[in-house]
Amino acid sequence: MKQFFPLLLFLGLAVCPVFSQQNNLDGFIDKYKNDRAFTYAFLSREMFEVVTEHKTDDKDWQKLRNVVRNIGSLTILVADSIGTARELYNEALPLVPADTYDALLTVRDGDDKVHIWVQDENDALTGLILLVGSEEEFVLICFAGTLELSSFGDLASLFNAGESAHLAQASKDLSIDFSVSPNPSQGEITLVYSDEQDPPAQLTVIGQDGRVVKTLELSGDASQRVLLRGVPAGAYWLQMKTRSGKVGVKQLQIAGP
Repeated sequence: MKQFFPLLLFLGLAVCPVFSQQNNLDGFIDKYKNDRAFTYAFLSREMFEVVTEHKTDDKDWQKLRNVVRNIGSLTILVADSIGTARELYNEALPLVPADTYDALLTVRDGDDKVHIWVQDENDALTGLILLVGSEEEFVLICFAGTLELSSFGDLASLFNAGESAHLAQASKDLSIDFSVSPNPSQGEITLVYSDEQDPPAQLTVIGQDGRVVKTLELSGDASQRVLLRGVPAGAYWLQMKTRSGKVGVKQLQIAGP
């Protein structure tokens, strides 16, 4: 799909204002993220920084860093060399709501198809969805946060399923795992992460749009109770950061009263 890469360099000339609400592809992602044929990752800005710091010799990742610097998060779901890539593409395509996202780019070259949709808020681009489908490759990437048109050209390497899977896998290799309970929660949770050499230091609550809702300092204990006062009911990402800078992410549902 490398023949598509130069097209992103010219997107700044083709964008029209868009006005929309946040898209939700959680159902599709949840359906496949645990399937062994897929590689899945949710990366906060800090998680991406951790990964790129360990990949300083990779020029494509350094380009992507220019984009991530301006966004809150990105979600990757990718399958490389899979026989059902076309069916997956056809399943995901209608799930992107045309009434809340504007099509920015559509490219077809034989069996290869690339779509990019964007949304904006107060005349600033605040989200992007990238969908790629070919004979054996499927890529779905959702960005949330503030994007700059000048950075769009740096997304080109993610058109390739192999590169996207490599990025997602690297984030897993460098991340930590912790538990959170109960989930769903009424706003009081227990975090468990036991590494005496690298204790937990900070917890960040991130909305589905990638924006930081709350940040709390942690005690460093292996198990600790946390009160999420003032966080409304809804779905969130919990990001735990250790003293050495490693990052782990979990989903949390906060139930209403």
